Amino acid sequence: MFDLPTETSRDKKNYRKFRRFLIKNGYVMMQYSIYSKIVLNPTALNHQKIKLKQNAPEKGFVELLVVTENQYANIEVLVGHSERSNQESTTQRTIEL
Repeated sequence: MFDLPTETSRDKKNYRKFRRFLIKNGYVMMQYSIYSKIVLNPTALNHQKIKLKQNAPEKGFVELLVVTENQYANIEVLVGHSERSNQESTTQRTIEL
């Protein structure tokens, strides 16, 4: 989750750079300024934390909330409709070799 300033052209550039970093690294937008990614194990989580710290802009807020796959899969939409794909809202995995 992040809240970054966009007042100056430099702020806007930092915002775009951070958002591109998230997308390039497999994060999926859940809502505006809220991105999620499934990681396989604690080692991968620690690696992602390091990468996020390295790429986070100096100004603004960037927060990390860790939930299990089951907690993520149990998200309920109360108002509106869910546009998440089936893959994003399930705990089932398929590995192609």
